[in-house]
Amino acid sequence: MTAVGYRKLTNSADVLLAKVEQTYVTSFPETERRSIPLFRELLDKEPKFNVYALLAEDKYIGFITEWIFDAFVYIEHFAIDETVRNGGFGAVSMKQYIAKARHPVVLEVELPTDELSRRRIAFYERLGFIPDSHAYQQPPYNKGDSWLPMRLMIYGRIDLRESFDDIKACLYKEVYNVNDGDK
Repeated sequence: MTAVGYRKLTNSADVLLAKVEQTYVTSFPETERRSIPLFRELLDKEPKFNVYALLAEDKYIGFITEWIFDAFVYIEHFAIDETVRNGGFGAVSMKQYIAKARHPVVLEVELPTDELSRRRIAFYERLGFIPDSHAYQQPPYNKGDSWLPMRLMIYGRIDLRESFDDIKACLYKEVYNVNDGDK
């Protein structure tokens, strides 16, 4: 398998952004993503938020969005373009990402309610992520949408038994711009 390159997009004028946005929209339902204008605004103005285009032999294959915090990195979205899915790029991309991460990595997954969600959780477990058992609700991206039941998964040295509330509070405040009482 070819190594995957990461190209950090520095602003919304980047030529690869259109491909990232297309993958973003086709890979995530509207309830699990931001609007494109807000996505672009974060890219242009939020220093904690980063977007990486994934490249294999200089060809676009997917993207990762991350938030960098003092104690951990949060992967908000990760998707491989549908034209190259099931080719091993997802595992290679994520293995390279976590190998370079300077902090523990946190991400959200759906509850294991169907075959696709169980496969997604198993994918992350094979990479060394550990699912957390705390009840967690993903705040809505769009006004009027419901909070979504999810679970956090962690890679690296962080104990969610002790730090779950702090991580949740950080995600709610920094990523979703809400607090736990807003439900």
